[in-house]
Amino acid sequence: MMNLPPHRPVPQHEAWPLSASIVASLAVAAVIGLANVIDVLGVAGGDIGGRLLAVLPIYFIAAFAMAQLVFWLLRWIVGQAAGLGTTQHGVVVVLTFLVAALLQYAERAGVQRVLREQADSPAAHGGSCPPGMACTPLRSEDELEQADAASRRAAAERGLLAADGFAQLLRDPDPGVRAALARRADLPQELLERTADDRHPDVRAAAAGSPRLSDEAMNRLAFDREERVRLAVARNRSAPPTALQMLASSASAEIRLLVAEHPRASEPVLQHLLDGSADRAEQLARERLRSGKAR
Repeated sequence: MMNLPPHRPVPQHEAWPLSASIVASLAVAAVIGLANVIDVLGVAGGDIGGRLLAVLPIYFIAAFAMAQLVFWLLRWIVGQAAGLGTTQHGVVVVLTFLVAALLQYAERAGVQRVLREQADSPAAHGGSCPPGMACTPLRSEDELEQADAASRRAAAERGLLAADGFAQLLRDPDPGVRAALARRADLPQELLERTADDRHPDVRAAAAGSPRLSDEAMNRLAFDREERVRLAVARNRSAPPTALQMLASSASAEIRLLVAEHPRASEPVLQHLLDGSADRAEQLARERLRSGKAR
């Protein structure tokens, strides 16, 4: 019978089983993840708003995952260098906390930057302003109501507006005010959709020129009884092929040409322009089909 070398048991006071490491790593990672969330809330003063609230779980998961990675990396290094007894395992836990604390300190700067951006935005001061525009100060409902038409148009174009201001100007009796409002890039989507159904064609034409208008509204405006509204749809680079298909049947040479030049004109749309009229729109549509430039 073959003699085996005697087994040398690891002293119990020095051994640290794998199961204990798993429990310890999860506990450390959870504590660090929660600490990270609490730190974010503390930096934000408890009022983080929608943007930070959306990324809060990401902060937790990132801190949790990083703590896990650091823990097991340090456990392997210490285990390779000196074995992993009770003392060394405690060192791993302490070092994991220290590394995660440094990472958390770095994340704090990012949170503070987001908060500064929110604090400096026009919306934080009670109003909204079109991007890249220097807006006039926020005005009360009474001031807007008493202002003349020119002042109300100016407010609709470049005024700092809160929700009640948008709603008030959308009800303004002057179509020029409503049209100016429809052209604003920061007009809430729901109100923009309503301008597409305005009783005045100037307002509908302004809405038809918005790249944010829904395809459904564009399709309705492509059937509008006013040619200027249909022209606005044809000029809109975001107009869907379904709207262009309707406009391709127009009797207006200008509208047909805009459809033929449109970057979103599909092959069926261009085919629709081949009606034997021999106008510039048909020629351009034929050239695009021949060259394969249909969308």
